[in-house]
Amino acid sequence: MAQPPESSESSAAAPVPVRRNPLATHPVTSLVIAVLITATIACTLIVPIYARITPRVGDFPFFYFYLLAYMPVAAIALFVAATLQNRLKSQGSVPSQGSVSSQGGGQS
Repeated sequence: MAQPPESSESSAAAPVPVRRNPLATHPVTSLVIAVLITATIACTLIVPIYARITPRVGDFPFFYFYLLAYMPVAAIALFVAATLQNRLKSQGSVPSQGSVSSQGGGQS
């Protein structure tokens, strides 16, 4: 559907919402996300940490115990990172109060 052209008076009265990058707005949250993801990847890539057989925990060699302990920890860390990232997205996409009504945000 074609919309009628806006007059210069109505466009001047409606403030244009300023879009800000959520990463720049919340640098501490962004840093926490980066540290969680980096630590999760680094603990997997640094092989000498867990490539040992000698220290046994129960009947398990250390390698298997490390994997059994690491997988839930990595899953929780990545879940927290994903939750923080979704929270950043939802805070960044919330429009200001006047922008929805001034743009005619509903369907006609």
